[in-house]
Amino acid sequence: MEAMPHLVEMHKKNAEKGLVVMTVSLDPADQKGLVQQANKFLRKLDAPFRNFLLNESPEFVEKKLDLVFPPCYYVFDRRGKWVRFRADDGKAVDYRDMDRVILQMLDDK
Repeated sequence: MEAMPHLVEMHKKNAEKGLVVMTVSLDPADQKGLVQQANKFLRKLDAPFRNFLLNESPEFVEKKLDLVFPPCYYVFDRRGKWVRFRADDGKAVDYRDMDRVILQMLDDK
């Protein structure tokens, strides 16, 4: 399963239930080509959500977000409780599990 097309579809199906998707690019801001490539990819997908560029050092990202290597997904409920999904120990992100958590959080009023 490709993550970004799937997130676009999840957003379209569940926006009325309150799902908000945001992406954060970790591409170095001074590498304009990488930033443009990421934006072009999102436009190609017709992503209906906001994309942000995090202009911080890799050390900051690793320390603050406990993130060594993308992709990484944070799913927040309406009260700010969150669950993180990331690739660990050579295992890919379990997108079915992430979908289950998202739908469960949307149903929890």
